[in-house]
Amino acid sequence: MRLSGRLILAALALLAGSCSKTTEEEEPLPSMATVRALSDRVTLSPGGQAYAEFSVTPFETQFNYDAGSEDCDISVVGQSGEPIKEFQIVKIEPAGSSYEDHGKYKILLKDALTKFSYSQQCFIALKDDYGRISKSGGFIVSCEGDELTRTLLATGLPLIRIDTDGGFEPTCEYVAHPPGCNGAGIKNATKVPGSMIMLAGESILYSSGPYVKDESGMTLRIRGNTSAYPAKKPFKIKLQKKKDLLRRGDEDKYKDKDWLLLCYDDLRSRAGWKVNQLVGLQWTPGFEYVNLVINGDYKGLYILAESVKRNEKCRLKVSQSGYAIEYDAYWWNENVTFTGDWNYSMQYTFKYPEDDEVTDSQIGYIKDFIIKTESAIRSGDYDKYIDVPSFARWLLGHDILGSLDCAGSNYFMTKYDSNSDSKLMMANMWDFDGIYQMKDTWANTHIWRGFYYPALLESGNRLFRDTYVEVWQSLSGSLCKNASAYMKSLVNSEEGRALDASIALDNKRWKAGHPSVATSVELSRQWFDTRGGWLNNAIAGLKN
Repeated sequence: MRLSGRLILAALALLAGSCSKTTEEEEPLPSMATVRALSDRVTLSPGGQAYAEFSVTPFETQFNYDAGSEDCDISVVGQSGEPIKEFQIVKIEPAGSSYEDHGKYKILLKDALTKFSYSQQCFIALKDDYGRISKSGGFIVSCEGDELTRTLLATGLPLIRIDTDGGFEPTCEYVAHPPGCNGAGIKNATKVPGSMIMLAGESILYSSGPYVKDESGMTLRIRGNTSAYPAKKPFKIKLQKKKDLLRRGDEDKYKDKDWLLLCYDDLRSRAGWKVNQLVGLQWTPGFEYVNLVINGDYKGLYILAESVKRNEKCRLKVSQSGYAIEYDAYWWNENVTFTGDWNYSMQYTFKYPEDDEVTDSQIGYIKDFIIKTESAIRSGDYDKYIDVPSFARWLLGHDILGSLDCAGSNYFMTKYDSNSDSKLMMANMWDFDGIYQMKDTWANTHIWRGFYYPALLESGNRLFRDTYVEVWQSLSGSLCKNASAYMKSLVNSEEGRALDASIALDNKRWKAGHPSVATSVELSRQWFDTRGGWLNNAIAGLKN
């Protein structure tokens, strides 16, 4: 029986397929290598490193264990094979060179600072040349903070942990004022580089990374004048990359390199900055209470705050051609100063431009402007040079708070740009150590003739006095009441309880006597609840 050509071709195709199948079956894939975890548990510290060990059988198996290569055949995965995010593989290397170490490897893991604590079941996966995956038995990788860190986080406040390169802490020298001047200060404050992480609960809020100039990390130095004399120091942080450490939800607006760690002050800054906001000054610093550890040493309870500096988006609104200056009792301890004609025991210092950037022509310009301003205040023509509402609001804020300080009251002023129509403005209030002191009388800066306020109040040009009265009248019905309610809201709040727990730790660390939140709040409430009545009567006398 003859087969047709089509049938013959079909038969040959079947025979060829059968032969091909037989050939494949005769060349099976090699057996998979197996991987076995030799570590039952690996414990990391936040940001720390530790080794896990594993073996591969047969020991002569060749594979790529270069952790820096995209073609690395080793990974650490979770139960379902997903990558682990909590830590990273730094390197993989043979466990040793002896015969007993053949086929054994160690893998260096580094915490990725995504969480403060975790416990993760992990598996080592080995991929072969055919894309097959061999997976080890499970082992645990956990991250646990030290006892001090756990204790501080248990208070409920954020924790800032700073580790400096080499474990060095910042230092300074103490200096007294020269004859005819006031105060005491510091000089030669060292900046130490290092890294910083900010923790809350089990979350890592921020990690600066190691110090690399202009790329990552931060520097730390002691700041202040007389505030730097006690054993507990205030600090300045300078990040190498801008960040909003207060996490306000608009990173582009609030990010900055410069931040302060101010010593806790029994809620005085909280009250002062609330009044600063309520009287309507151009900027109120953002802040948050934190605990601080430097190189493993608990430094106590602090106020993380924005520093006074030019930042048009969120701090002092000054253009690149403008100025931020301070009428400064501690001028004698600064590098660049100038004086006007008002009070020769005080001089002006620069917040912007900074000392190492300001030019002789800029110093000349702003000095000339200040001298003209002071002359205009004497003659009564001051409204051509000063922003009257800002000057009135600043003074009113201190009168509400009953501030004792005058020369040391941090008279920050700004001039938006170098145009002739740009006026001198009072910026923000600062340093509230002396509030609640001037009962039934004006704040000292109201009557101190070392600055402009008495002259403005006594001027034949009533604009300043009338503006001061009008600002108070617009606020008198609510300001003290709102300030009192704001302080009261802290009592029995989650933040208030966290503060109380931290106050106890700070008192123990420094043998201090900070009162409870409730006690500090009651002091402020008693002040605000009575201050408004006194101001109503006192300010009524200014109308005449």
